[in-house]
Order: sequence, then C-alpha cells, then structure tokens
Amino acid sequence: MRSKELRAKRAKLISDASALINGETVTAEQTAQFDAMMAEADELKARIDRIESAEAAEAELAGQIAARGENDGRGADEQRDRETQEVRVFGAWLRGGMDSLSGEDRAFAALQAQRGSEFRAAQSTQTGPAGGYLVPPLFADQILTALKAYFTALDLFDEIPTATGAPLPWPTNDDTAARAKIIGENTTIGTSDLKFGLSNVLAYLYATDAVLVPWTLMQDSFLDLDTFLTSALSTRFGRTLADDLTNGTGTNMPQGVCTAAGVGFTTAAVDIGYDDIIELIHSVDPAYRQGATFMFNDTTLKVLRKMKDNEGRPLWSPAVAVGAPDTFAGYAMNINQSMPSVAAGNKAMLFGSFKNYKFRNVKGMSVVRLNERYADALQTAFFGYGRYGGGMPTPGAAIQALVTGAAASGGSGG
Repeated sequence: MRSKELRAKRAKLISDASALINGETVTAEQTAQFDAMMAEADELKARIDRIESAEAAEAELAGQIAARGENDGRGADEQRDRETQEVRVFGAWLRGGMDSLSGEDRAFAALQAQRGSEFRAAQSTQTGPAGGYLVPPLFADQILTALKAYFTALDLFDEIPTATGAPLPWPTNDDTAARAKIIGENTTIGTSDLKFGLSNVLAYLYATDAVLVPWTLMQDSFLDLDTFLTSALSTRFGRTLADDLTNGTGTNMPQGVCTAAGVGFTTAAVDIGYDDIIELIHSVDPAYRQGATFMFNDTTLKVLRKMKDNEGRPLWSPAVAVGAPDTFAGYAMNINQSMPSVAAGNKAMLFGSFKNYKFRNVKGMSVVRLNERYADALQTAFFGYGRYGGGMPTPGAAIQALVTGAAASGGSGG
C-alpha cells in the first residue's frame, strides 16, 4: 500500500477515535477503545514514515552526489560510479584491513587513511596518536541520513558544514523592532546602525564506543558490514547528539536548543491547557512564525492528542497529503525524545523557527579499525569519530518555551 493510501486510512481512523471522546462524558470503555485506535494509527504512521523517509533519503543522496560531481566537473552518473567504487574499497578495508587490498585499491585506501590522520590532527588541540580511515563521502552521507532519521530535529536546524574545527564566529542581529519613516521632500535621511553582536559556534570531538564484530561474521558474505556500521554509528552518534543538541549547557559541550530557548509562557499548573498553547504561540514574534514548528516528546504528544480548543475541536490534526507533517493548533510538530516531559518547572514544549538554531557539522568522519586489541577474542573493533556542535547565536528571540508551573492541579483552559 502506498503512503498516500496509508495516510487516508490513518486520518479516517483518527477521526473515528476522536469522535469517541467528543461527548461531555467519556466512559472507561470509550477511553480504552480510543487508546487502541490511536495505537493502530501510530503503527500506520510508522509505516508511512519508513516509506517516505526511504524515498526522501534516496533523493537527498542523489542530490548530494550530483552536487559533488558538478563541483568536480563530472556528470551525476560518473560521480555515482566513482563514489560507489570508493565505498567498495572502503568495505573491503573494513573486512580485511590494508593487507586485503592490492594495486589501485590499496593505494586509494592508503591515501584515505592518511587523510584520516590529517583530519584528526587538524581537528585536535591536543597531541596524541592519530589514525583512522576518512570515510568516502557517500558512506558519510548515509550515516548522516541515518542520523537524521534517528534524530529528526536535525532536519529543522540550520546545518553549517565547515572544513575545520576552528571556532566559528557568527553575527547576531534581531532587527524585528526597526521601522521605516515617512519623510518630507528634500529631507535628510537619518541613520540607525544595525546592532550586530558576535557569538562563536564551537565544534566538539565525538567518538563512539567500539563496535565489536566477530571474525566469523566478517568472513561470511551475508553480512553487509557497511550497512551494519552505518546503523551502529548513526545510532551511537544520534543518542548523544539528541541529548546534547537539545539540553546541552553550552559549557564544554554544545548549547542545546531547549537551553537556548526563551521562556515564552509559564503555566499556572503542571497541566497544559489550550490557553497556554495560545500564549506560547503569541510569545513568538510574527516575523518568526512563518514555518514555525512545535517540539516536544512523545509523552507530551499523548496528552495533547486529547486536547480540544474552546469550540471542542481537536487541536491535533493528522496529515493526509504525502510528505506533509501532522499539525497541532495549525503548526507542524517534531517529536524529540530528549525534550523534558510535562513536570513542574520543565520546558515541556518549544515553538518557533528552528532554522535559527545552528547545527555545526565539521566535514569528514573517520572510522578506526582495531586489528589486534580484541584478537584474543577473535573479534575486530571499529569506532567512529567526528566533530559536531550547535547553538543559537541569538538566544530566546526565535524559539520560545512553554514552562510548566508548580501547582499540583488545574489548568488555563481547554
């Protein structure tokens, strides 16, 4: 079944579920039926996401290959063939190390290993052993695509690729209060300076734990080692970056988007009501509401699914169009499991233009192959390292948070 048909089926299921709890009184049986129908809707959403994510990832990878080919003066097909060869050599190196390669493949692998060492030396401010294999662009793209699938907020952020890990000065300016003036003829025009600040977006060196692969599996042709490592590395990077880019303090680590967000509104109680959502939306300047998005975790979404506006209409709307997101109070949502849940004093919900948050990706990821360390266990270990960072140079203006109050019960409407 295609994603369009699945979306229509899901929308009908959600509409029927919402009808169950629209009455003034809701029985336990209706609540249980509602939960079961919503669980089925979640399963459909997962199927839809897998189908559409695969299509989007394929299109994104094709576009990146074509762009690199254009930069190097090659056609898209020629560039794909070249990068496919690079991945093949990389896969052979993963399985057997440098000793398994010969001729052109060995020379290419040696060059990539040297680039990996140079990358490590260039990114580090400390001395120490350098090593690793700078992975081919296509493999790195696949890891980043898988990383975005794990941590979907990365698609919302403004990604800044850089060639080195040096501090990146970023100009800051919020000109939303500036106005033009009516002037008379032959009147000298006044001046007002744009007030720029400067904020550094830093990058930090991240490394995964070692992934252990038994020699017996590496010798078996059925093991797709490239795919296995893509999944393992992206999941490991994803777990950490999701936490750091959401809740990082900004001291010796990235500044998280939740940390940087301003306090748009604080609820009167721990509960979240419709009026609270309206207050949050309007705490963001209209200039930043174009393309604005909500961000919260799945536990918060479960609460909001049953919420209605003052006219009794559900605030949550499932999307029917292919590629369109579900919306809440008319705005798209992003589910980020690293966001705090609804509890006293937490920033349980963010709203605003997330392109104002900068995700820094220092180009180049390396994979290190440990040949001897685990040889007595008949295993080879792999780990990846790269540099990432994040921050919001103009904190609090474009993204606001809903902070839940400390009262035990009650709400502000809805």
